[in-house]
Amino acid sequence: MKLFRADAPVTAYVNGRVHTFDQDTPLAAAFAEKLGRFLAVGSNGYVRQRAGAGAKVVDLGGATVVPGFADAHVHLVDYGLMLRSTADLVGCSSVAEMRQRLRDHMAKNGNSSGWVLGHGFDQELFDPPVFPTREDLDAVANDRPVIVSRICGHAAVGNTFAMQRCKADLPEGARETGLVTEDDTGALFAGAPEPSDAEIDAAILEAGGMAASLGITSVHCLLSDLRQLDRLYALHDDKRLPIRFYAQIPYSRFPEAVERGLRTGWGDEWLRIGALKIFVDGSMGARTAAMIEDFSDDPGNRGMLLIDQAALTDQIKKAQAAGFQTATHAIGDRAVEVTVNAIDAALAHQSNTLRHRVEHASQMTRRALVKMANRTIPVSVQPQFVQTDFWTIQRVGPERYRWSYPFKTMIAAGVPCAMSSDCYVERLDPYELIYRAWERDEHSKQESLTPEETIRAYTGGGAFASHQEHDLGSISEGKLADVVVLPRPIFDIPPAEILDLRPEFVLTGGQRR
Repeated sequence: MKLFRADAPVTAYVNGRVHTFDQDTPLAAAFAEKLGRFLAVGSNGYVRQRAGAGAKVVDLGGATVVPGFADAHVHLVDYGLMLRSTADLVGCSSVAEMRQRLRDHMAKNGNSSGWVLGHGFDQELFDPPVFPTREDLDAVANDRPVIVSRICGHAAVGNTFAMQRCKADLPEGARETGLVTEDDTGALFAGAPEPSDAEIDAAILEAGGMAASLGITSVHCLLSDLRQLDRLYALHDDKRLPIRFYAQIPYSRFPEAVERGLRTGWGDEWLRIGALKIFVDGSMGARTAAMIEDFSDDPGNRGMLLIDQAALTDQIKKAQAAGFQTATHAIGDRAVEVTVNAIDAALAHQSNTLRHRVEHASQMTRRALVKMANRTIPVSVQPQFVQTDFWTIQRVGPERYRWSYPFKTMIAAGVPCAMSSDCYVERLDPYELIYRAWERDEHSKQESLTPEETIRAYTGGGAFASHQEHDLGSISEGKLADVVVLPRPIFDIPPAEILDLRPEFVLTGGQRR
């Protein structure tokens, strides 16, 4: 437990329904905060006595209190940048609607001659469900690059201008259709205007402020490069970070990270170095997830493995030797097995002390599940995908669908699960996340999680996956005072009403947000 200065101010919050997620005191009526940590948790009388006569007292009026949420996989900085520079294509029901949103975005930005970028289309919502084409984007503008990315971020389409300026060696047919996937999307976007330091700072503050207002008090943030990390440091030095950041670094920046002397866990309670992010496959939506068997709706296609077993094992071993956790993107069942086997091989006879983790694990196998439980391999999962990827049952067929997003089975087997939105891929909305984990589609109700199970993974699960369970994840004396105060009892209301929940207020380190 942390020591507190005797003269520091204390605030006591009383008359609440405090779900602590601490096994010793699961339900309390009150808590007190001092210097950003919980001084006391328990009954009204106990908390008032510990707080002392001079404490400020806040009456919660029966409100529900839970620990602050930890989004364990989110592209928060990029999301903030996209809010400012990219057309929102989420939910477009046709190519025509997509084109109109791009035109509206151009008009809003003064029809400048610069790049026109859009993100979030899902071709499965179109009629027919086919990718937009180069010619579709030429109709928006033909004198500048126009590029749109699929909601998963693993596929993109460029207009003729964008394809002509792209100097990379693209796959056969890509220049004709305008469609690229995986690593080739980076080549298509190469040369897009770089944001200024001020724009990155504004993106962090805007997106971080949105997260804080919703009850997300910490994020495992996937960074695009180390420049974004530098801006996080700058804001941290100025004490301006609105939430806590566990910074996930691209594996491509591993040498530079080592040169800087970084390693997992380095930092403090506001900004800490996290894992190195590795990609093993693509996405279900783009049919680039690495599968053991063919996609049911695309015979002959088993997706793509971006790295083989031996090379992945070597990468994890090198990261481990330098003191880095790894966070490996694996969506298809083949990708998950390759990743789990690589972690197992890299560990040899060691325990998973660095907590090498799997990101997504959308399609599982029993073999991988058992090994993840035995090796204590955390996984970050995304309940919103269950609804967004409504076509998954067609992708994999009814038999394999039993192992699609199997959250209940994972938790029951002892796999440490952390909840996440994967925003900008999904909405930054904790209440939609909790709702989707509970109200799944009719074909997978056996994998539904109660709100309590989901929030346990959304708090303690995220803390464990980031080595911060001693500071975060529960409302416990001595831990950081991060809480969400809700006007209604989230555990006792109909599922649909969860969607409308919003916090009365949020505390991060005892500071009201």
